[in-house]
Amino acid sequence: MARLNLSKSQRWVRPLHTYSSMLMLFILLFFTITGVTLNNRHWLPQPAPPQEMELPLPEIWHNQLTLQADKTRLSADLWRWLRQQEGLPDGEVSVDWPADEPLLSLDIKRPGGYTLVEVDLEEAQIWYEHHRLGWWAVLNDLHMGRNSGQLWSWFIDLSALVMLLFTLTGLWLILFNPKRRRPSLALSGLGTLVMVGLYVWFLV
Repeated sequence: MARLNLSKSQRWVRPLHTYSSMLMLFILLFFTITGVTLNNRHWLPQPAPPQEMELPLPEIWHNQLTLQADKTRLSADLWRWLRQQEGLPDGEVSVDWPADEPLLSLDIKRPGGYTLVEVDLEEAQIWYEHHRLGWWAVLNDLHMGRNSGQLWSWFIDLSALVMLLFTLTGLWLILFNPKRRRPSLALSGLGTLVMVGLYVWFLV
């Protein structure tokens, strides 16, 4: 009876293992390769020098910013205008605008780069510094989910669930395979001991 139940379970466990591995093929490659580049950042080429620019603040913007009616909305509108004017990529925007200073600062972060913007209301000038750190930096930041938005965060969570499914179904198939069970479990135990040993080494 146990062998019959096992045979039935393998009818759906084996396809789950196979299809989850195919689904995760290139995703696992991505996280594996970027895991290596994250651990060896000195391999990556040096990024291009930042692009710096200073330009006059248009009078219409100067008047609106001086009034400071709605800092959040005005900051977002100003960044949207500057991005369109200068062809800058978007990202996660942080605003620093002290009430007692005529200086608006924007920090825009994105995978593989960032932009710093300063708006001087007294001088009616805009200064920005735009950094592009290269494609490898983009991939490394995506690996960590840094400044990549909610959609990519959901993708990482979903990928982790499929990886878990792939791992557990593989373990299930091995546990009930008499020919491969002992060497497979021995390798699994060795990997577990190495990981636990490293954790203890760094935690102590």
